[in-house]
Amino acid sequence: MLFVYASADYYLKDNGKLGFLITQEVFKSKGAGEGFRRFQLGEKKYLQVLKALDLVSVQPFEGAANKTAGIILSKGKKTEYPVPYVIYTKKKGVGRISQDKTFDEAMMFLQKKVHQAKPIGSEVGSWRTFEIHGENFSKLEGENFYKSYRGISVPAYGVFCLEVLQRFSDGDLLIKNLAEEGKRNLQSLEARTEASLVYPILRGIDIKRWQFSPKMYTLLTHIASQKPYPEPEMRNRWPKTYIFLSNFREFLLKTPFYKYFHEKAGGAFYGERNIGQYTFAKYKVAWKRMANDLQSVVISQFKTSFGEYKLLLPFETTAFISTQTEAEAHYFCAIINSNPVRDFIKSFSSAGRGFAAPSVMEHIAIPKFDPKNKVHQQLSDLSQKCHELKKGEKLEDIVELEKRNDGIVRKLFCID
Repeated sequence: MLFVYASADYYLKDNGKLGFLITQEVFKSKGAGEGFRRFQLGEKKYLQVLKALDLVSVQPFEGAANKTAGIILSKGKKTEYPVPYVIYTKKKGVGRISQDKTFDEAMMFLQKKVHQAKPIGSEVGSWRTFEIHGENFSKLEGENFYKSYRGISVPAYGVFCLEVLQRFSDGDLLIKNLAEEGKRNLQSLEARTEASLVYPILRGIDIKRWQFSPKMYTLLTHIASQKPYPEPEMRNRWPKTYIFLSNFREFLLKTPFYKYFHEKAGGAFYGERNIGQYTFAKYKVAWKRMANDLQSVVISQFKTSFGEYKLLLPFETTAFISTQTEAEAHYFCAIINSNPVRDFIKSFSSAGRGFAAPSVMEHIAIPKFDPKNKVHQQLSDLSQKCHELKKGEKLEDIVELEKRNDGIVRKLFCID
């Protein structure tokens, strides 16, 4: 991004043009992408985007799976939206195109479609790309009543991801840390711990649309805040858990996670992140992050392998919202599992690491659930039926219900 700006500043005269291959993330990502999308040099010099090219599905670089895109800029005028956004795709049946093809030869295997792009939320927001005469998704854009959160983050998967091996008669558990889940070489230990801090977790990989299947547990070392239990309290209330975690004390103290989030505040070495009152809400809607499509599910209490019903907690490869009632959760789930909303999200959230992050939901104008609203209640009922059918794997019935759900979502947002 810096190279494009430096080149435009140094090499271009007024009205001069620059064409540059770059990653598609500069159009769709938050953070640094927002600075790039100012398209401004200093206080008074502007860069005008004439056209953007999307080559993601073509994968023109051999052996690379990057998100190739192109941008054509002119120096001296402010960018006006929407801008042309040309998407190149391979024709049906075409595999990888040989690197020694000329441009004209390669184009015989490709097709292009001209879309438009404009920022969402603000002038530097992620670009929403859409067909010139496509479905009117602009009616979906707006402020969301519901706030989204990222799932719980832990300093080391290999320490905090657990398997429960046994429950003892006094209620304690025999656990084993899943050392292979981490990126570091850690010892795998079996230890006796108190059950009260052990919770089932939901990862992105555990979610399918309308369905979930959790397979792991974690230790929750916080109470509804970003501050972990102090060590004296942990030692006194959960001595066995404290002994287990102490086996990894030196390792955890050296992690960037601890140094960045907890060291300055004097937090305990076992501190986690992304924990608040919302974590303990009875009902939640969770969805995969870092995917290429949105799949969400309603979660609540979950019967553990050791016989207790405990809250199922979203892990950091998920995002979620919390609600007060089951009906409200199903209402929200029905909306974001619908094709219109999923297509809208895909129009401005790039597949991969940034897809369906909590910030994405800020731009969907989902109104607060009203149990007296007929449309809201219909959506809630449909979601509950889809969850029930998915348990029985009645896929044909679900397809029909999902079509009905799409129609009611269009009605909710007045989409033609």
